[in-house]
Amino acid sequence: GKAKAIGVSHYCKRHVQDILEISTLPIAVNQVQYHVGMGMAGPNATDDKKYMEQQGILYQSFSPLCGPCGKGHDELIKGELVSEIGKKHNKTGAQVSLKWLIQHGIPVIPKSDNEEHLRNNLDIFDWQLGLVDMFKLDSATSPAVAGGFSGTSGDCDIP
Repeated sequence: GKAKAIGVSHYCKRHVQDILEISTLPIAVNQVQYHVGMGMAGPNATDDKKYMEQQGILYQSFSPLCGPCGKGHDELIKGELVSEIGKKHNKTGAQVSLKWLIQHGIPVIPKSDNEEHLRNNLDIFDWQLGLVDMFKLDSATSPAVAGGFSGTSGDCDIP
């Protein structure tokens, strides 16, 4: 074949280990739900983020503004924490949420078909979040992960 690597989505450590046992190609990227509110979450909620980093697998956020969190859930766009931080930088709450991921070295894939939102999503590279703001965002526990049982990201907690 012509493929040089493969990408996966929402794979936790055991899924990756299963693939690595039989694959002749490396796993290049694992696209996962990851956003502000999950920085302190355990491995089952974050699809084993640390393990992916140890294996050299790019950890990429496909839901950086918590799309799966449910209708009307806009905490990472208009919530108090991200909005307060955004005011200091003349940025939106959504830009703060995206910047937090970028400063952690996590590429993001924000979804939008709104031209203004698309422009705002790109306007996050000319400023930095300070240590105090990063700590506040790292320590946030809401919105929590959506998906699996007991606040996990799918079936990673199933043996």
